[in-house]
Amino acid sequence: MIVLKATQVQYDALNGYTNGHDQLVFTKDGNDNWIVGTNVLQDPAFGSIHAQLNELERIDYVPPVEAE
Repeated sequence: MIVLKATQVQYDALNGYTNGHDQLVFTKDGNDNWIVGTNVLQDPAFGSIHAQLNELERIDYVPPVEAE
């Protein structure tokens, strides 16, 4: 699965963006990257930041390691 990876600067600028009831929230993957699903690129709620989202690097999803 492909996800969008944000740098710290991109994360700081985009995380928490709110449009009505819709909010953009990044999460950490198994490599400690800030990620969000590619579905946000088709979500009209995030249309005003589409250009910024489209600049995020596309990477393969790495699941977080569960603590034992």
